[in-house]
Amino acid sequence: MTRRAITRWLTYLVAVASHYSGVDRLYRAFAGGGLVVLMLHRVRDEPDPYPLSITPASLRQLVGWIRRDGTLTSLDDGLRSLHEPRGAGTAYALTFDDGYRDNLRLTEADLAGVPALVYLATGHVGGDPIWAYRLIHAIVARRHDQLNAAELGVGQFDLADPLDRQRAYELLPARLKQLSPTELEDWMERIGQQLQPARPAPERREMLDWNDVRKLASRGIGIGGHTRGHVMLSQVDEKTAREEIRGSCEHIRRELGSVPRHFAYPNGTSEDFGDRDARLAREAGFASAATTIEGVNRFGTDPYRLRRYNVYEQRYRSPSGRLSKALFMSDTSGLLSWFKTRMRA
Repeated sequence: MTRRAITRWLTYLVAVASHYSGVDRLYRAFAGGGLVVLMLHRVRDEPDPYPLSITPASLRQLVGWIRRDGTLTSLDDGLRSLHEPRGAGTAYALTFDDGYRDNLRLTEADLAGVPALVYLATGHVGGDPIWAYRLIHAIVARRHDQLNAAELGVGQFDLADPLDRQRAYELLPARLKQLSPTELEDWMERIGQQLQPARPAPERREMLDWNDVRKLASRGIGIGGHTRGHVMLSQVDEKTAREEIRGSCEHIRRELGSVPRHFAYPNGTSEDFGDRDARLAREAGFASAATTIEGVNRFGTDPYRLRRYNVYEQRYRSPSGRLSKALFMSDTSGLLSWFKTRMRA
């Protein structure tokens, strides 16, 4: 058994023991509750090489667990709860990044009424998907198997080899995200030239259009900003960052007739935004800005550095492959993070 497999089993066993013994619940009470913001992207049954999609069935199951063991709330109500020094319980808020058309599943009967917020990259509304899915298409529809990305620092890939192909899915996006928008587009073109996709990207619409967005809003789904072009703010100057942040806000206001209250930093790690960008989000009129840094938001959390847990189909599955309530609840309480920190000490 590999070290990774051992760690996975150990984490799972700790989660099961903690959840079903009540330790997890005690930890939540001791920590004083808080707001858990979940970050999702797509709701669909198709397999996804990236950790971005969850099936409708899995989402329904997570929502059911939250409603039984916690409180499922809107982001606005969840943020208000952070003003209470020692909250009685844990509130959960669902957020969806980018604006994929399959987010319309939230309006269908089995998920209708679930409070959620969609962060829109407004420049992609009704248009092309985020660049990551263009990369997937180039790899899947390739004419040539050899890809040289040594200049990016990730080496070469033989895409005919399934393991090397998976390595490309993991390494290329992580490195491409670090580039400026101009450099990113240059590399996407270079990758396309090397792989020579045998067919154009499918014409099916992957992103919401503004009629879809209005439908979501009419069903009570919140709409927030996510820049115009999904740019990594740390990679652009202040003028461009301001235009991206304010531009998304203004575009939503024009289309919906209301000002969005919440913003999410694209990619959202500590390397992708900084104090400048938090200030720009505040100056644009947003009441909060969400990161992708994981953790529970507690009393006193900076609303312009909201933490979120990334949720996708494989995230909370046991070693046997079943969706695990123990893993989900123990992780989003902060207990598993506390345990892993102690293990590394």
